[in-house]
Amino acid sequence: MKKSYQYGFSLVESAIVLVIIGLLIGGILRGQELIASARVRNVMDQVRAVQVAYYGFQDRYNALPGDLTTAQAAMINAYAAPALLVPGDGWVPIGDSQQFFNNIAQAGFLNCNQCMTAQTTSTNPTANFSPTNLYGQPLGFAFPSAVPATNAVGTYYLSSLPNEGSKAMVTTGGAIDSKSLAELDRKVDDGNPAFGQFRFSDTIPTINGTIQTPPLTNCVTADAVATYIWNVNPPGQCQGILLL
Repeated sequence: MKKSYQYGFSLVESAIVLVIIGLLIGGILRGQELIASARVRNVMDQVRAVQVAYYGFQDRYNALPGDLTTAQAAMINAYAAPALLVPGDGWVPIGDSQQFFNNIAQAGFLNCNQCMTAQTTSTNPTANFSPTNLYGQPLGFAFPSAVPATNAVGTYYLSSLPNEGSKAMVTTGGAIDSKSLAELDRKVDDGNPAFGQFRFSDTIPTINGTIQTPPLTNCVTADAVATYIWNVNPPGQCQGILLL
């Protein structure tokens, strides 16, 4: 009677298979890290470009983009938009955010096709007239005229310190996970979501210009000493702000 034999992997073959699987998993994880890092760089580059445009515009025209009078706008070209909310008063409320982006784009400081069209009604930032982030969400700009009545951490004003309520700021747009924003904060600032030049905000303009205010706990958590830390495990979706 003929004997039958069953053949399996040898120890060496099994080891080779495990090594190959490990390399594949490592490559996938490394690839995901590179993609996440590239997204962080993209966000950083985008808000920095607005920062450079903001200072470049003021240096050339000695005026505040988003706050132009009709005469000041005409000095740029016929398509530059004057402010819709009290032109020339030295402030840019969030309702003139789109005028701000129109001004720096028309002056050649920012490449943004949708920003070239002048908005005719004051509204919150929309994807139709503002730069958008990787997720198609509109960026915003604000230079508020006064400390708001409720200067809470997490608003556009983004500070529990009363004297910081009137700093110019550009937002990253929404739909960005707080883990990525935490990494960006560590790279460009102090890693503290409530202080420094880069911070968080739970006041987020959506694509159609409405304002969404998700809970602060989507982005940050208060620690034992009543300050804030970024949520990274698990991350939530929120928005960052760079003070200019």
